[in-house]
Amino acid sequence: MSIGKFRSVTFVLLFDLGSEAAAATAVIMNRCSASIARKVSPIEFKVDRPFFFFIRETKQDLVLFHGKYVSPPAAS
Repeated sequence: MSIGKFRSVTFVLLFDLGSEAAAATAVIMNRCSASIARKVSPIEFKVDRPFFFFIRETKQDLVLFHGKYVSPPAAS
């Protein structure tokens, strides 16, 4: 399977006494055979300290989403 389309919508409303925000994300998956699928080598990404991340649209050089990773969730 591969990702065919990905859409994320976010809004933020600011008021005198506070704010309200919401987000929704949709992903449309495509079926594909092994002969069509492009092989992607895994990348090792060691998360051992806080970092900022950005999702960018490269054609128009727009930041679509940004966030901050602080620590891993507690093990259950």
